[in-house]
Amino acid sequence: MFAYMEQDSYLHRRNPMIKLAVIAVWTVVVCMSYFPVLPVLTFLLSFAAIWAAGKIPMGNLLRRLLIFLVVSALFMFSMLVLRGLNNEPGIVFRLWIFRWTERDLVHAVSLGFRILALVTMSMGFVLTTRPRDLVLSLIMQCRVSVVHGYATMATYRFLPELQQQVESIHLAQEIRGIPWNKGILSRFTSPFRVLLPLLCVAARRGERVACAMESRGLGRENPRTFYKKTAVDRTDWIFFIISVIGYGILVAVLIKFDLYRFSFAAIQ
Repeated sequence: MFAYMEQDSYLHRRNPMIKLAVIAVWTVVVCMSYFPVLPVLTFLLSFAAIWAAGKIPMGNLLRRLLIFLVVSALFMFSMLVLRGLNNEPGIVFRLWIFRWTERDLVHAVSLGFRILALVTMSMGFVLTTRPRDLVLSLIMQCRVSVVHGYATMATYRFLPELQQQVESIHLAQEIRGIPWNKGILSRFTSPFRVLLPLLCVAARRGERVACAMESRGLGRENPRTFYKKTAVDRTDWIFFIISVIGYGILVAVLIKFDLYRFSFAAIQ
């Protein structure tokens, strides 16, 4: 789901720190909006950018986002159900025993699409950023120590393998006669049966990585050389400026038409 995809695209060639900076700016701005228009547009813009500028096939991207689309829909539905049981003034929509105000509808849709927007931006970063380049950018551009940088890379590369480890644990337990997701009780206890083996696998992997890093002299004060270096060039700065200014123009247009609000104070 969250794994790097090898492509030769515009987004793949951008410096990881520049991409992170763009995502940080967009995240702060979209989280300040409690009106659903900007989260919806941010989700659509992020999706289109990953598909066009990242050359990620649309079908592949939709499959990766499917679970988050379902989670977002369930989140909005549960919020509407809970809010619909309140008896507040200013009801604008009724359905059976449920009553909603404009605030309830706007809040649910806004938070649901905000989740989708943030997930899509994060997924786009992971799909278009090689872990090695991210670590090198942290070390060279952000001046992170080599020890912390390579520890970050080890963690970053291990996360996509967790799903494979879970599947291996499933198979090992089924071979030994332990049913998996068969019956209500089994579905409830299955995550707890996976937790301890998964922690053991993670601990062993961490120990092996630590030994490998120490055997290569990681952490010594001598200057280190790098097989490949990352840099922020003019194209990266152009990408950052266009992304931030373009998003700012979009927010300004929404503010002009009263579609960007910092709170629900204006909603009666």
